[in-house]
Amino acid sequence: MTTKRDSGRLRPAALFLALGAFLFFVLVLPAGLRAAAQPGDGNVVINPGFESGVASWVCKTCVLTAGAPAQSGAAAGQLRTTHRTTLAQLLQNNLPLQPNTQYQFTFWARSSGGQDLRVDLLRPTTPATNLGLNQSFDVTTEWQQFTATFTSAGINQPISNARLRFRAAKGKGLQYSIDDVSLVATGAPPTPTATPTATTTPPPGGSELLVFDWNQLVTTAHHGFPWDKPPAQNGNWVTPINYAEGTFHFRAELRHMPSQKDLYLQFCIWQYTSELETCSHTLPETKISYRGNTVILTWSEAIKDMYLKNGRPLVWSEPRHRNGVSVKNSTKDPVSDYSGWNWNGENPADWYPMDMRFTVVVVEKGKSFSGWDNYIP
Repeated sequence: MTTKRDSGRLRPAALFLALGAFLFFVLVLPAGLRAAAQPGDGNVVINPGFESGVASWVCKTCVLTAGAPAQSGAAAGQLRTTHRTTLAQLLQNNLPLQPNTQYQFTFWARSSGGQDLRVDLLRPTTPATNLGLNQSFDVTTEWQQFTATFTSAGINQPISNARLRFRAAKGKGLQYSIDDVSLVATGAPPTPTATPTATTTPPPGGSELLVFDWNQLVTTAHHGFPWDKPPAQNGNWVTPINYAEGTFHFRAELRHMPSQKDLYLQFCIWQYTSELETCSHTLPETKISYRGNTVILTWSEAIKDMYLKNGRPLVWSEPRHRNGVSVKNSTKDPVSDYSGWNWNGENPADWYPMDMRFTVVVVEKGKSFSGWDNYIP
């Protein structure tokens, strides 16, 4: 039974446990992890300065050590690529992320030959989901601090499995130093609100629908045809609003692919599995020339002018089977292994993974498009 003189004091056993925990935290737990465990700067990256060695970091197709040269402290991450054609990746997994929240990402880096780094934040699902950060940084032989501000995307609730990924340039034996990596929320997540029951106000010029928005990697697992199945906005397009005789507006943003190529991206809709099919035309003005930098191209096509398989139109009053994109080479052949194409003579490693955003909006008959500013932040 506890007496009054015990009140407010630690018994010997409890005192021993508390002292042991304190000594573990101060003397045993590595300094970088102690810093990550303490609240303050809001950085969700663990061991951001590599002061605890390479703990919490994963290196693929590369060798990672911790040591000099460092921007601050005693160590930085020292990465050396080990493959000539496969891109090295430095990863940290299982980071927490809030939806629709502004973040600031910063890091210091240098490379022995001035090779760039590409950094993205993704959710490693199948297919992977980009979470709002995907940017190339012009790294030089001298230490520089790099910063990117973005709003988290692709999720509607908090997650704990975001993956931060650094991708090195192509080549074997490239040397990078990376230090003081930080990912901090600079804005609060949105306050949940009740879903309105009324229909939303049509955009200026008439009604339109976001039909397709692929914003992630295209890999060989997609076989040259990334698609949604079933597609979004899959209702009756004849009535009460006539989209079936309207216009598709396309926006292609090609951010990265392994090689410099000329290509086409063709949007297609399939119905009744593949019995009915309609696709945009690959016209000369829709050719994309990728030369190592992000390319953005926009165009439009009236639905009535699009290609029809066997001349048969879709039944627009009924649901469609899937929407998707066909990746085609400069001769307009699919870079795919479907249908016995065998990539049409192309090396898939030169094409995939392809980092792109392809967005499609349909505008009702006789109306004008409100503009891409309403869809692309």
